[in-house]
Amino acid sequence: MYKMKKILVPVDFSDLSTEVIDKAAELAKAFGSEVYILHISVPSTFLSEDASIQPLMNSPAIEEIIREDHDLKAMVHYLLEQGISAKSALIHGPVVDSILNEAKNFGADLIIVGTQSHGFLYRTFIGSVSEGVLRHSPCPVMFIPLR
Repeated sequence: MYKMKKILVPVDFSDLSTEVIDKAAELAKAFGSEVYILHISVPSTFLSEDASIQPLMNSPAIEEIIREDHDLKAMVHYLLEQGISAKSALIHGPVVDSILNEAKNFGADLIIVGTQSHGFLYRTFIGSVSEGVLRHSPCPVMFIPLR
């Protein structure tokens, strides 16, 4: 029987993230799994109009990172309250590559990804995180659609 001891859950803080976390909690309880919640932050540019670097302490990007970290901790707390072993990370980088690297480093047995429907042009020119993860994942991937 396949052991699902480590579940990686990438989140983007959309409405779908709550559903993905709930599914991870359900599976973690059933299999005694550890849940690793991951958010890949893509901060806005640190350059101002004159191409000088803005002071980081006043940067809206720093405020965004602080909010994201707070939201991740709240998700971990939600799982811990249910008796589920959980941790989180906030990292920066290309989304698909970051998810795949963290899956390998964590030794994930399952990745749970939320999916939203995008049109042909979006998929053609921007690509799909879900598709990229599925094609190159070192483990099974479960998709949770937006309801």
